[in-house]
Amino acid sequence: MSLPDGSGGTDSLFRDMLSSVEGAISISADVKQQIRMFGQDYKTFGSYNELKTTELRGKGAVRFRLDLRVESPTHAAEASPRNSLTIVCDNTCTYIYRYLTLEDEKRLERIEIKRVVEAIEKQGRNDIPTEAGSLFGLGGLAGMLREMRNRYDFSAAPVPTQINEKDGNEKNKAITVWKIHGRLKPEIVTRLTAEISGKKQTIPKHTPTAIDIYIGREDRFPYRFDYYWTPEGTESNADPFAYLLFYNIVLHDRNNIPETIFDFRPPDNFPPEDITDKITNLFMR
Repeated sequence: MSLPDGSGGTDSLFRDMLSSVEGAISISADVKQQIRMFGQDYKTFGSYNELKTTELRGKGAVRFRLDLRVESPTHAAEASPRNSLTIVCDNTCTYIYRYLTLEDEKRLERIEIKRVVEAIEKQGRNDIPTEAGSLFGLGGLAGMLREMRNRYDFSAAPVPTQINEKDGNEKNKAITVWKIHGRLKPEIVTRLTAEISGKKQTIPKHTPTAIDIYIGREDRFPYRFDYYWTPEGTESNADPFAYLLFYNIVLHDRNNIPETIFDFRPPDNFPPEDITDKITNLFMR
């Protein structure tokens, strides 16, 4: 496939990437993630699995499961089972569970998908799949990409390069990719940096102001995401403060994923907190 030119090529490449993920019958991949907080690098590693399912009330629904283990920043290569994150859209596509454990603390949240979709329908929105799929992983990996498209401008021309599938390092040539660069949309920057009590605010450090996406040249799959931050939303010359990497990727192989992994059961019958109303309120503004 030829390299796309200019911002039009970037738009086309993003659409191809989204279509590739949306069209995959199944996705199975290992995951690595790193984020710098409080002067330390926190690393997580785990797996992501996704299976397409029948439509829910006419809106596409995706069964998926993300399992991450958190490596201690002070003890490299040690990952306590007490430090983990699991996000699951269950087998019936009724609920999304988010189960977080940090040392001796536990938090289990539950979102009822049907109620979120109905709340969006009441608003008369025409872009329900995009709106719903962009929230809290409702649309799996494709939902994350839709959220990026909603929040970032990908206007710079794509850059051809190569990365290593195992670590995403450009120095270890392995996979031919296109790198596209997106910046937080001006209207979002304006809102986040508005003055409060006469003092201009800075963008929260957990909000990336720019993103690089590395897209496979042949399969159009997003292998790696690099996240950048500046307090005013200007372009950053620093290294990314976080990255997300997918590797050992298997597409279109339903037999590679046992459906039982989507039957989520909270350990020790830990009671979930229903946060559906918090999510639906986002559409009432």
